[in-house]
Amino acid sequence: MKRRAYSALKFVFFAVIIVSAVSWYQSRNIPRGEVPQLLTKSIAGDPIDLHTMAENGPVLIYFWATWCGYCRVVSPAVSDIARDHQVITVALQSGNADEVAAYQQQHNLNFTTLNDPSGQLSNSWGLQVTPTVLIVDREGKVSWVTSGLTSKWGMLVRLWMAD
Repeated sequence: MKRRAYSALKFVFFAVIIVSAVSWYQSRNIPRGEVPQLLTKSIAGDPIDLHTMAENGPVLIYFWATWCGYCRVVSPAVSDIARDHQVITVALQSGNADEVAAYQQQHNLNFTTLNDPSGQLSNSWGLQVTPTVLIVDREGKVSWVTSGLTSKWGMLVRLWMAD
């Protein structure tokens, strides 16, 4: 019995180390200090000013794509979070603004979206993979980065800790 518990504990320890290392590697180019200026309009035509938003509390920035399998799991959680928190999403290489809006409507995703058809915006943030979630705190700095699958509760805890 002790041998099994020790083996299970060892497995969990190494799994956490490996997952953490992969996550760090995938997010190594994302700015950790002050974030780049993000002053633009959403696909719905609404003005976006990240620095002003951050002054009012943490902002979750979600990089996703219509073609991303993992995003199909994470996006509904982000949509739920967007009801009560500040959320900006960036649709990476997912077509034109009308196609992205149609995808969001078809999948009942209700969040503010910027379209990044060429990947230029995502590249300026050092993005390596989708989905990637960043939390920007009140000081305009990235306080958390997560790549790959994440849960609604994990994102909510990160937002709470950034506040």
